Formats: sequence, structure tokens, C-alpha cells
Amino acid sequence: MSNPTPEELEQIPYPDEAFNTWGAAAIGVDPLLASFTSRPYQSVRPHVPFYRFASYPDILDLRKHGYEMERFVPIFDRLEDVRYRQALELSDMLHYPNPMTPWNPRRAKEIEFEVRAQLHEHGFGDMPTLLRRFLGKAFPGDTISYLSVDLITIFFWAAMAELADDLAWRSDALRWKAAYLRFPLLTLD
Repeated sequence: MSNPTPEELEQIPYPDEAFNTWGAAAIGVDPLLASFTSRPYQSVRPHVPFYRFASYPDILDLRKHGYEMERFVPIFDRLEDVRYRQALELSDMLHYPNPMTPWNPRRAKEIEFEVRAQLHEHGFGDMPTLLRRFLGKAFPGDTISYLSVDLITIFFWAAMAELADDLAWRSDALRWKAAYLRFPLLTLD
């Protein structure tokens, strides 16, 4: 087999439609050429949020419980937008609770398990595991640190609060439990 000439290589169309609609190719720029830029720190391709890389069986599990990914996108987007300073503040709330605030991480863990029990009772017992799995994709591979674990915990509680809000018509106690789990995100700017 001989090596193809550059002219022959240029005549080969991109084999995948997803490749043609990814990043710069979607606006008519060749992706390889777009990856080279003369301006420093210039983003060439748009950022793709972590929740767009979810596996299809997980999405089907969400649908089995009556949820779509879009229901949790605002929480996932807030996780994407957290700054380092905010991550440090949230981590401090978990590890060094301020006795002057009406929130305690130990009590939040207890409330998490109470909400889990309510979810399990109403047939949504798999949802916390699914949400944890989705949030875990925000920090792939070597990017996991104590800050990322704390962020996953805080945003997991916020996602659990969304589920508790949905079931609040069955139990009034879930309303205040959802507000308690959501409290750390309310302290962010």
C-alpha cells in the first residue's frame, strides 16, 4: 500500500457528522486550522459542559424516573461557573462551620439521608446515585482534589434539593429540608 499524496488526502471528506459540527467547523472553519491561533489565550473551540458527556444509559435511567437532563442543567452550569475563591468558601463551610450561620454540614448529611429515605419510599431510590455519577464527570481523571470533592458534595445536595422540591407535595417536611440542603449555594455571590 502506497502513501497517499496530500492532494488525495484533501479529497477525503470528514467521515463523521459530529466532527463537522464540532467547534469551529460549525461556523465553516477547518477544525485543524482553527486550533492554531496567533493570539495568546484565545479560545478556539467553545467549551463543552461536562454533562454533555453523559452516557446514554444514564440518560435513559433519568427518563425512567421521569426526569430529563435539562432539569438539572442550571445546577450543573453553576458548578461549571464556580470560581476558586467560591470553592474555598464552600469548602470552609463544610470543614469549619461557622456557629453564627443557621447551617451545619453534619445536619445537612443527616437531612440528605432523610431525603434519600423519602426518595426510596416513592420509587426514586436510584436518583441520588445517578446525580452523583453525573456530578463526578465534572472533574475527570487527575483533576480530583479535596476542593472538587467538596464541590461535588455541595452541588449534590443542591440536586437532592431539587428532587425534594418535586416530592414536597407528598410530605411538607421536604420543603424545609430542600431549603436547608440548598443553603450553601445561596451564600455564593
